Amino acid sequence: MVIDWEEVQVIQSHSLVSVGFTNLTTKTGMLRLKSGKVYIDGEEFDRSKVMTLIAGEQTELNYWSSKISLGANLRSGNTDQVDFSAIANAHRRTTESRFNFDYLGNYSKSKGENNINNHRLNAYFDWYLSKQFYLRPVFAEIYLDPIKNIQYKNTLGFGMGYDIMDTPKSNWSITGGPAYTFTKFDNVAIDESEDDGSTALVVDTAFDTEITEDIDFNTLYRVQYGNEKSGGYTHHALAGFSIELTDMFDLDLSLVWDHTNKPQADSNGTLPDKNDYQFIVGFGIDI
Repeated sequence: MVIDWEEVQVIQSHSLVSVGFTNLTTKTGMLRLKSGKVYIDGEEFDRSKVMTLIAGEQTELNYWSSKISLGANLRSGNTDQVDFSAIANAHRRTTESRFNFDYLGNYSKSKGENNINNHRLNAYFDWYLSKQFYLRPVFAEIYLDPIKNIQYKNTLGFGMGYDIMDTPKSNWSITGGPAYTFTKFDNVAIDESEDDGSTALVVDTAFDTEITEDIDFNTLYRVQYGNEKSGGYTHHALAGFSIELTDMFDLDLSLVWDHTNKPQADSNGTLPDKNDYQFIVGFGIDI
């Protein structure tokens, strides 16, 4: 539930609402907002102490939201090519914590050969210590890109985060922490190791805002510092617009930039490009 406090005169809920406070306590009841004051079942509370509002009782179904966005391009004639893309997100938010899962995948085949085949899965869990500070006891990422000579790259870590901005229309957070990363290469020269494990530092920042009632903008920038064998400095950047077409369907436009400062050569000595750019057009379904 998103409320623009400055525009509120009176709000009366017609069903139960779970309210989370900055002291990490929770109260469920009928919500009423009037003249800047918050009432739950007739009991007054300090509006500045309200951290989260979740419609309904504290049941598992009310905690979850998800979205899938799919895109495809099929061409035949002088060029036979098939392109597929998928973006999926599942988000669980309670009054004290949040869990997030993201998937981004791209596949392209031209004249019988794969020229794009990458998949990225990312998940994290946050536990709020205050209204803005949170502990991220675990975050994980699985990245597969055989064309970039990465059979798979797994990252597991923990960290701390801070909500720089948290308003009804905009959210901006930053998180960082140590991690361990393990990379299995797709193919290497005879005298080279097929895998590598090392410690790393991961920092990411996410920003999203409501531009209009029908258009949302979101961006993510994740940086990882590891040893040279694991790629050295790498980043994953995404910026996108979501345009609401109906209550359920959206038009999604996304720009993705992946960078690896030290890509590893394959068995032929060929170095993958340091940068990959993708522009994805898809239709999203809110579930």
